[in-house]
Amino acid sequence: MKYLTATLTLVSITLVILYQVDTVHSHVRYTVQQAQKDLFDFLMTKSEKTPPRKPQLKTYKYINCGDPKKELANLTSLVLGPDPLVFPGALYVEFAVKIHTLVDTPLKADVVLEKKVGDSWLKIPCIGFIGSCEYDDVCEFLSLITECPQPFVDAGVPCKCPFQKGVYKLPKTEFDVEIPIFPPGDYHGKANLTRNDQSVACVELFTTFD
Repeated sequence: MKYLTATLTLVSITLVILYQVDTVHSHVRYTVQQAQKDLFDFLMTKSEKTPPRKPQLKTYKYINCGDPKKELANLTSLVLGPDPLVFPGALYVEFAVKIHTLVDTPLKADVVLEKKVGDSWLKIPCIGFIGSCEYDDVCEFLSLITECPQPFVDAGVPCKCPFQKGVYKLPKTEFDVEIPIFPPGDYHGKANLTRNDQSVACVELFTTFD
């Protein structure tokens, strides 16, 4: 599914989903592609200016929003490129995540995605798999993956549950974003990952598209 949704931390989870569009069932692929278009159309109705031919990622930053002493995993680095990053087009991702103990099903994810409209933040609804969505069990969703992508295999980054204790690093890897998802504007995403009410990881992502 070739979109970069606001990081579900354990970035490996989200990026494997992105990379694996060709290995999931065709009806799932169609649903996600349609959701991308529907999301873009929704955001355009909330935008104050006409987008350029290809939206560009101007700035981004991330923070770990949970307690690093209590969480089961922490995102330690995230690099996006090229600069400028243009959609549609190639997206380069590099990340590192530290998992402190075994993480297994059920793995619940609560994702909030917002766009700044005037002085307020507008919560973007869940459209398909994208937007402010709740995922009862990310592990079940990952079970759709039939084969781990080669860059993850080479780097030793897991694709499915359970996620073993360790430090995982994905070197610079290219993804293909086929359509523009975010019109110009400021965006905020927050992803909270829990297992049986215990915090696994929490990440916030702030981005600006021109």
